[in-house]
Amino acid sequence: MKTKLAGLIGLFVLLAQLHVRANYGPATVSEKLIKAFQTAFPMAEKVDWKENGDHYFVHFKENNVVSEIEYDHDGNFIESERYYKDLGLIPIHLAWELHKKFPDKTVFGITETNTESETYYYIKLEDSKGWITVKGSSDGICQVVEKFNKQL
Repeated sequence: MKTKLAGLIGLFVLLAQLHVRANYGPATVSEKLIKAFQTAFPMAEKVDWKENGDHYFVHFKENNVVSEIEYDHDGNFIESERYYKDLGLIPIHLAWELHKKFPDKTVFGITETNTESETYYYIKLEDSKGWITVKGSSDGICQVVEKFNKQL
C-alpha cells in the first residue's frame, strides 16, 4: 500500500512539474545574459533557455550534473537546482553525517537547491528494504523528511 501511495505521489509531482514546464515559452534572452552564462559555464552542454512570466530558466548539463538556473528579466540570479548522484559533491561534513547515521544505505540521487542566502540538499538513500529522503544543509545538519518501504 505504501509503495502504491509513493508511486501516486511521485506521479502527481511529475505531472505538476510537466504542467508548469508546459507554460514555459520560447526565450528571448538578452545577449548580455547569454554571454555571462557562457563565461560562467564554459563546459555546459545541452543548454536550453525558456521564459516563464518575467523569469528565464536555463537547463544544462556540465560534468554529469544536470542543472537549472532561474534568472529575473534583469539577469539577476534567483535560484538554482542541481541533480546528481555523486556524494563527493556535497559538503564533507554533511557526507560524514550521512555516513554515520545511514551506514548501510547507498545514494539514489541528490537534489541541491541554491538561493542567494542558503544551500540545502535532498538526498535520496536506499537499501534493499526501502528509501529515505534526508534534507541536509551546508552546515552539516540533516533530518529525515520521508521514508518508503519497498514491496518485498
